[in-house]
Amino acid sequence: MARDRKFYRRLPGRGLTLFRQVRLYTGPDHLLQAALSGFTETYRRFYFRDIQAITIQKTQMGKVWTALFAFLAAVFGLPALDMSPGPAIAMWSTAGFFGFLLISNLIMGPTCACYIRTAVQTERLSAVTRIRTARRLLRRIRPLIEGVQGSLSQQEFALRLRGTGSTAAYAPEAPPVVSPQPIDAPPVITPDNSTGQLG
Repeated sequence: MARDRKFYRRLPGRGLTLFRQVRLYTGPDHLLQAALSGFTETYRRFYFRDIQAITIQKTQMGKVWTALFAFLAAVFGLPALDMSPGPAIAMWSTAGFFGFLLISNLIMGPTCACYIRTAVQTERLSAVTRIRTARRLLRRIRPLIEGVQGSLSQQEFALRLRGTGSTAAYAPEAPPVVSPQPIDAPPVITPDNSTGQLG
């Protein structure tokens, strides 16, 4: 990856856990998802010509994190009101840390699960976890996919999703709409419930 870095450009999105870091890049003719785990880096390539749809599903994890950070900030902050200055400073500092995480989580906006579909697979893009990031990603890769596949009208797009066309294609007029489905629901891509689709 290092020697080929000049051929790749970073895309919005970053998936980060204790054991894994995931990023997205654009190559000359494909989307690349790179996952770094320890000293091992694995890659998944999705060629622009094969991408049929990108689905964004809104999840509840953002609300869960908000509730958790607010609870922890209150747990450490409220008792500090009745403490002496020394212990109170330590408690306020801890409450401030969780308050910072709370504000940061709210600023980043709602969470989502993002899937990419080709003719042979539906793969989750682990680097995309926020709706704002997903929309930025779509704005970046739409012209690249359209340059390879061309574009369809809304009517042609709906017909191909129903299986009456040869292959799914990209409809540039369709704005990304976020599905309210939870993360554990399978990705559903239909003309009436499309979510950030790329054809």
